Amino acid sequence: MQNIKRRVIIINNENEIIKGVGIMQLHYGINDLKDFDLMSFLPIVLPVILVGFTLALIALIDLYRNKNRRKNVLMWTLLIILGNTVGPILYFVIGRKDSERV
Repeated sequence: MQNIKRRVIIINNENEIIKGVGIMQLHYGINDLKDFDLMSFLPIVLPVILVGFTLALIALIDLYRNKNRRKNVLMWTLLIILGNTVGPILYFVIGRKDSERV
């Protein structure tokens, strides 16, 4: 735990201002993660993961169906797999235009 001294201004119910120096404790640590409820975030995170996985799968299928017409197949494969959502989007925007010029 880390203690931080701060100036404190408190206004009580009678609108009187009380000034002083208080100690605020910061207690963010690994023990706070045990109270974290992962299931509450699952409806938000799961669709994002599914869209990213589907986009990467479609990009890989398109890349290997047209690998004879594509340049740098290994580079695009690594970018699609390691680039999460950005990699497949870059492939569809840049990689497919690259093969149309050939």
